[in-house]
Amino acid sequence: MSKKNTKGKSTSAKKTKKKKKGSGAALIAVLVFLLLLIVGYGSAGYYFSTHFLPGTRLNDVNVSLKSVNEARELIRATTDGYKVTLAEQENKSETIKGHDIGFEAVISDDFNKLVNISSGMAWAFRLFEDNDITLDENIISYKYDNDLLDSEIDKLDCVAPDYPVEAKDAELVLMDGVFKIIPEEESNVADRGKLGDEIRDALESRSDSVDLCEKKLYKQPKVFANDPDLAARKNACDEIADMTITLKFGTNEEVADVETIAKWIDVKAQGDGTYALETKEDAVAEYVKHIAETYNTFDSPKLFVTHEGESIEIPVSYYGWLLDDEYAVEELKKIVEAKKSVELDLTDRSEESDKWWIRVAVAYDVNKYYGNTYAEVSIAQQHMWMYVDGKVALESDVVTGNPSYGNDTPKGAFRLIYQERNATLRGPGYSTQVAYWMVFADDVGFHDATWQPYFGGDLYTWNGSHGCVNMPLDKAGELFELVYPGMAVFVY
Repeated sequence: MSKKNTKGKSTSAKKTKKKKKGSGAALIAVLVFLLLLIVGYGSAGYYFSTHFLPGTRLNDVNVSLKSVNEARELIRATTDGYKVTLAEQENKSETIKGHDIGFEAVISDDFNKLVNISSGMAWAFRLFEDNDITLDENIISYKYDNDLLDSEIDKLDCVAPDYPVEAKDAELVLMDGVFKIIPEEESNVADRGKLGDEIRDALESRSDSVDLCEKKLYKQPKVFANDPDLAARKNACDEIADMTITLKFGTNEEVADVETIAKWIDVKAQGDGTYALETKEDAVAEYVKHIAETYNTFDSPKLFVTHEGESIEIPVSYYGWLLDDEYAVEELKKIVEAKKSVELDLTDRSEESDKWWIRVAVAYDVNKYYGNTYAEVSIAQQHMWMYVDGKVALESDVVTGNPSYGNDTPKGAFRLIYQERNATLRGPGYSTQVAYWMVFADDVGFHDATWQPYFGGDLYTWNGSHGCVNMPLDKAGELFELVYPGMAVFVY
């Protein structure tokens, strides 16, 4: 029994010795590993004291694991093929090349200090930081020759195109009777100053493109289609879009539609921010002048069919229609301001239509403008006829002005100005009482002449009047009852 116990104790002691020997080896392995780790970490720290960490980018240039000098050369190399592309209208493009303007990177001595960011024993902790670095201007900057840049800009097609198109403002126009806003048009000429600024900004930031359309670098119009003032002006004009003014002259008519009326108006801003139409008096007056030139008949030659049926032209006329221009302008302005279509017969001889005229005729008709009631005097025949409703109501021999003394009775188309009973006629060296006085041309008219020995024949050549038409007393009395102011009198 005692021997077995001795052997058991000896075996246990051997196992303890072996266990202590194995633990020492493990410790040594750990120490070796730690030593290697420290040496490796230190070596990496030393390496990254002169090289950039993985994933590092400087101004978008990949300098991962590059030395300071290698990184410097990489950054400098990026300027070799650098260019700024200009995106232009109609998918055109032009470029400003770096080598044409002396573009290059300037790197300061402070660049060497950048690596300190990742140096030392902290390098492992910085692997997970943002290593995309934008360098300050005091570390890296870019330079170019400003004069060369200006020269290159001046050569650009977008600055000096072969066929320049100027910017055009959006505008309100009348097309086919409808007021429309025509959109603005952009110029194809770039704004030289703004374009230069954008290119310089691109060079400073090393951007590789400038979009001229996006940045609105072309010369721009001042008024755009979405301008609220333009819309307000259109709304004001739309109030006359369907308006017409129709003026009738006998069987003729003059129609002023919106195309014409639009020339008479201005659209004026009001104090409350709205817009209103205002008539342009000079434009309306120009239109009235056109009407007068077209439809006035007062001083134009007249066609007349004589008692014998002969058709003659009477060149001198004081009979017919003579528009009152000032009244017409004011009336048209009122019509436009009312913004309602109207149709007016200006020759219907109503009280309202007569206000448009300084002189009126019996009718507005090319062939029978003087109507059927008128007086006719033939100097050659020394005879007169009074027509009433188209028939001769009175005729008489007469004595007209004495041509030997320059007192010819004026020839022409006249209107009876007024008539008077028991008038005194005065002139150089005479004063004469007459019973019937009917004036048709200044101080010339029909009147009785009891002093004449007879009427007709050639008496007028040696004993004619001072210009008036002398008649027998009874015939003058009859004529006085037939005439009326405004009727036509023809002397030929």
